[in-house]
Amino acid sequence: MKRIIYLLLIATSSLGGCATCYQLATPVADMARSGLINDPKQVSRLEKAMTDGDIAKLLDVNVAAKLPTGVAVAKIKSHCSGYQPYLATIDADELQEWEKIIGNQAHISGVCPVTSLTMGGHGVTLHTLRTAAARMNCELLLVYLQADSSVNNFNDAAVLYWTVIGLWTIPGDVIEHETVMQAVLVDCRTGMILGTATGDAHRKRLCPAAFVDIRQTELADKVPAEALADLQTGVGKLLKRVVETAVASK
Repeated sequence: MKRIIYLLLIATSSLGGCATCYQLATPVADMARSGLINDPKQVSRLEKAMTDGDIAKLLDVNVAAKLPTGVAVAKIKSHCSGYQPYLATIDADELQEWEKIIGNQAHISGVCPVTSLTMGGHGVTLHTLRTAAARMNCELLLVYLQADSSVNNFNDAAVLYWTVIGLWTIPGDVIEHETVMQAVLVDCRTGMILGTATGDAHRKRLCPAAFVDIRQTELADKVPAEALADLQTGVGKLLKRVVETAVASK
């Protein structure tokens, strides 16, 4: 209601148009700079891999994972104030999707989500995540970082909000949401990063002012899900190549 009153004040004070053009900030999901990895050589190689544009890229192909094994999966997010990564919860639907992608791979026995309980209260670093994975008897660890960005602008039609009914009928708001994800697959025994994968999604929607909160919530659910699906495509290909490399080395 406060937003609607605010829009009415803007519209009635200026009938010459009220379009805005705030830019959508690029979401930053930079695994190399997340603070999780403290080996400068790994950071350097990871930065190079992430700029190659490949859906999935193998890095340390000379490291053969021990198979068969389960895969520990950790979802990481960062606080808005900067890169202070924390362990996020993988919900039931998301876990089910990972099980479809990972559990169907040859020589992979299943998916084990890393939780605060398996972390044992320690800070989030690659080492503590590897330790948590080892506790679950997983030789492989998949860590993925999610970053989101959203913005809301008025278009020229928003000037009609002054009619009051326009707040419910005129699509004068332009809502955007973008999600970016980066993932690394790690050999738990050695700590070597076996490969990388990325995913992203971006959507824009027009709506009347009265429905902005609802549409923002919808995009905040839908766009990350699409980015995750994109990421999982790359992870599936990456994991298949890692398994093939490990089998061939025997």
